[in-house]
Amino acid sequence: MKTILTLTDFSENAACAAKAGLVLSAKLKTDLLLFNTYIDYATLPYESGGGWDVDDFSLRKQHSVQGLESLTEGLESIAVKLLEPAGHKPTVQFQSSNCDLGMKVAEIIKAQNIELVVMGARSKHPDDPLPGADTSAVIKNTSRPVLVVPTKTDLYQIRKIIFATNFDESDLKAIRYLMKLGKLMNYQLHITHVSKPGEDKITAKEQAFKEQLELLNYQGLNYRKVNGKDLVARLNELTAEDGPAILAFLHHQLSFMIRLFSRSKTKAALARQRTPLLIFPSKMSN
Repeated sequence: MKTILTLTDFSENAACAAKAGLVLSAKLKTDLLLFNTYIDYATLPYESGGGWDVDDFSLRKQHSVQGLESLTEGLESIAVKLLEPAGHKPTVQFQSSNCDLGMKVAEIIKAQNIELVVMGARSKHPDDPLPGADTSAVIKNTSRPVLVVPTKTDLYQIRKIIFATNFDESDLKAIRYLMKLGKLMNYQLHITHVSKPGEDKITAKEQAFKEQLELLNYQGLNYRKVNGKDLVARLNELTAEDGPAILAFLHHQLSFMIRLFSRSKTKAALARQRTPLLIFPSKMSN
């Protein structure tokens, strides 16, 4: 049985992500695994030459387990009202650890048959010293798609997925995954390329990509090309125009040196997130 891995820090966004994970588990016929890391390296007491406070460490672990138990009970209660009576009822389990989140996610993916990773959107609290650090760590280390969910997301209200393409070969792999999800959730797939103003000529690469799309058997799939100077701003405009939608795209997991000299659309999209983001790693496993 496959499993959806849902990451939680017990925030409002994480609670919404857990609900989304439950819905997707029911639709994809998977189990649901909740995970929390109880180490906060930014605030954990540490004195030069000394060790971490054992009592504080134990208290964090206890709070983590209690939070996961409470969340599990809450999801089991929600499942009775939210899920179809005759549909699949996911088994909900949980784990907690004091490990680095990104490395632990990679470990869980290797050890278990993970279908998808779900997590809450980044914190935008002014006192957060590392906004988005956990999200970046997960995306960097994952080999499975990651759904980043802002608060008040209702997957049942969404009818479209907008997939931003640059005609990469890996895009077709991601689109096939979206077709599977779209059939289960009755989503239309809008495959979208954002070009700079004046770049309207169809290239050989674009034509070849469009021909590949035509071979896919999905009734609700369409391709469109739009102009925009700012990729993320244009995509956010499209999601606003189209109504509730998921924005999806491929994330290139580049080497450290290449990342130094490249602009990441993933980082920009997360910083200006308005809608659920479904991020496909370039090193996605089958």
